[in-house]
Amino acid sequence: MEFDFKKDYFSDKATVKLSMGHEAFGTWLEQEGQKKSWVEALLTVIGQLQQREITEYKLVGDEFALDLNTEEAIISNHSLHQSESDLEDANDLSFYDQEIQSECGLEDFLNLLESWLEFIG
Repeated sequence: MEFDFKKDYFSDKATVKLSMGHEAFGTWLEQEGQKKSWVEALLTVIGQLQQREITEYKLVGDEFALDLNTEEAIISNHSLHQSESDLEDANDLSFYDQEIQSECGLEDFLNLLESWLEFIG
């Protein structure tokens, strides 16, 4: 997973651009992950997963839910949980889906979070 961080020095908000297919992680980080303590707590959870102290973890935020297990990280926007009838009129949403749902291996996710923490710190 490739990523690039930027900071708006007027608003002090960090932004991230991620490789295609991982955009939802970027949106989620920009919205939820602006505080060091929040990222550090999540890194602690990943450590527990890696040590097999826990086998899964779910973090529900304002717009996204993060599901972690010992193998992968999955982020999905709450809008994905609408009934399928709400989406029947839509033709091909696969490109849009990349912006509201993404997944990657736990190691890639850990690398993203550690780099993000260093950047916002």
